[in-house]
Amino acid sequence: MKKLSVVLTLFWCSVSASAQMDCFGIIAGAGATADGSVMVGHNEYERGEQMPNVYSVPSGEDHCAYLWFEFPGMECADSYLNEFGVCISSDDCPSREDVQTGEVVYQVRTEVARHAVSAREGVRIIGRMVEEKGYKDSGRTYLVADTKEGWVCSVVRGRHWVARRVPDDMVMVIPNHYVIDEVDLSDTLNYLGSPDIIAYAVSRGWYDPVRDGAFNFSKAYSSPGSLHHPHNKLRQETGQRLMRIRTGSGDSSYFASRPDRKVKKGDFVDALTAAPILNDATCLSTIFVLNGRFGPRGGCMAHSAFGSQIKGHKYAPLTVGTALADTYHRFSTPEEAFEKHFTDTGDYRKKYPDHFYWRYVDSRVDRNVGNPDYLIYEPKGESDTYNDHFQVIYDDARDTYYAFWTQASIEGYYDQHVAFSRSTDGGGSWSRPVILAGSPNLPYCTLVGSWQIPMLSRSGRLYCLWNQQTTSARPLCGMLFGRYSDDGGQTWTPPKMIKFTRRMDMDPEDPAVPPTWCIWQRPLRLGVDGKYLTACSRHGQAPYDEHPGCKVEFWQFENIDEDPEIEDISISFFNTDKDSFDASRVAAPRQYLPLDGPAVEEAGIVALPDGRLFAVMRSSLGYPLWTQSYDRGRTWSEPEVLLDRDGGTPFLHPRSPCPIYDLKGPEAASGEYFVLIHNTFDFDCTLTAYQNRGPLYMIRGEFHPEAGQPVWFSEPELFFPRESSDAFYSSYTFGRGGGVLWFNDYKYWLKGKIMVKY
Repeated sequence: MKKLSVVLTLFWCSVSASAQMDCFGIIAGAGATADGSVMVGHNEYERGEQMPNVYSVPSGEDHCAYLWFEFPGMECADSYLNEFGVCISSDDCPSREDVQTGEVVYQVRTEVARHAVSAREGVRIIGRMVEEKGYKDSGRTYLVADTKEGWVCSVVRGRHWVARRVPDDMVMVIPNHYVIDEVDLSDTLNYLGSPDIIAYAVSRGWYDPVRDGAFNFSKAYSSPGSLHHPHNKLRQETGQRLMRIRTGSGDSSYFASRPDRKVKKGDFVDALTAAPILNDATCLSTIFVLNGRFGPRGGCMAHSAFGSQIKGHKYAPLTVGTALADTYHRFSTPEEAFEKHFTDTGDYRKKYPDHFYWRYVDSRVDRNVGNPDYLIYEPKGESDTYNDHFQVIYDDARDTYYAFWTQASIEGYYDQHVAFSRSTDGGGSWSRPVILAGSPNLPYCTLVGSWQIPMLSRSGRLYCLWNQQTTSARPLCGMLFGRYSDDGGQTWTPPKMIKFTRRMDMDPEDPAVPPTWCIWQRPLRLGVDGKYLTACSRHGQAPYDEHPGCKVEFWQFENIDEDPEIEDISISFFNTDKDSFDASRVAAPRQYLPLDGPAVEEAGIVALPDGRLFAVMRSSLGYPLWTQSYDRGRTWSEPEVLLDRDGGTPFLHPRSPCPIYDLKGPEAASGEYFVLIHNTFDFDCTLTAYQNRGPLYMIRGEFHPEAGQPVWFSEPELFFPRESSDAFYSSYTFGRGGGVLWFNDYKYWLKGKIMVKY
């Protein structure tokens, strides 16, 4: 245990990225396009309140003229097109570098925009800055192009970089992992980079010529969590298909290929606006068309779309020198914007209500959507703009609310951690959050801690368990750790590990690789003799299965009320292995199998008045599912599609949370329930079951003891009106003031809404 604790403290952070950053890029060489242009496409993904600005910057004594797409406060989001026809954008590509560090990030792209007269020179500028000053972010790939060439330039934290020219007749597609495979620095026409790029990988043990064969930069330097992430793979394959690429290879690090016909701007539009490449946090989509026949100013355009414009395929062309209305930017001069890029941030809608961007965003920037009764947390911009899996416990003896959630700067990023806060005045005010596990911020990363499991013993000991990353696999792949507090969350014991007592058939064969699992609803006293019971989502043998799928089992915590030490906590596993819920066994009204595979997961449990348990869970089938247990959770019926009543209408729902709660209290067995669903699904979309998460509808449930499906539901009624991003990883308490639904809005704000008043 001592050795493992040292690993947790010192292990490098970049392996923990799950690579769900969702930026996306495409480069097509001049010989691959119908009009002979070099084309670059890029989607920028940013959570939280953003306000992109557009500046047409005139030339000055120390820089050329350029078009600037600015995201205030962000180091890695801005894109540029300059007067020489050089464009630059970037994609986050986490590396496995854990030793070196550096000084620059934001300066890299600005130097290229302001000074490069060609794409090749832009790449050399990047390389020179990385070698001289070092790169301080984990890793990133810059897409740099001009009217003749398109380059992919990948940098690694520290002083290593490599760049590869996209062949003129090929198209390159990049999600959030490195895509440069082979490297030949003797071919200076097509490759540039650090002279020791291979030797350094050998010295770190990332590459062995005997074991691995030809050097592959992506495989050697990528964080495994990003390189093997199925979401990255799916987005890359989707982009390749829509860009007319037929690679004939399942290797996700495949660099570029010839399209089966010449591509056009419309192909870029189709790719950048397709799910899952486009998602609810895509705030800017840009297609740079670089045609040298009309000169760099006349022939080079940035076709851009913001917010809702993207879904509508409404890309508007801009060129360097385009006169822009004042509403396109917050400051009158680009010099002031450059000076205040990192200092004047936040409260954008309040400070700049006339800004053009607000026309193209939905109500997600408004924290008062849904008329919440409580605001528990609003991000401050310090590794806290992602807030998810929000679980609240009410301590009746202390009259205190305890709030636990998973937090990070971006979902799945390598600063992901477990946060905790408390309220002693009925939810009116909350203590400043403390971090119980995981990485507090990006500059000082530790291994990811996520998906907390809070429980309160009968004596008042407060437990917090969580999924702790211990290897280079993605964050869901981890061990069970925990700590406890005997003073209402004011102080906590050091973290310790709870050993899994058995391996499941879905776990990796290698015992050194942890299982891949997630518990999203907090345990409730619904098990035998009031023991804590919860459902666990088990994923396939991560991270290398093509479609690992997901199944559901149940955990019962046997001895929490005996106040055990963390390492002595005992767990029983029910509904495991062959008995665990499998989506392929479900009889659905309409058969549907998305490319990202079958899944049933994230079950929520309620008690029925006659002692049975009833659970609802999400699936990849287009419907929520239900199951019941007659023996307090030891065994469960095979899942069925959720209907409004026996023989009635099935509810539709994408692969999104569909929580169920007892209206009168988590363990009340009242016979009155409510479930949150999206009430829609597109069966013609075969790419993924992760479809639009909004709006949310509530269906009210009533116990029918003699029915086959023992809870019947009302017609859906609108509950939360956001057009997207309604993923309620929520919890429910019945404490002071009544029943409160605690939820994460837009995975950004943490809120509470009173469902039942005393």
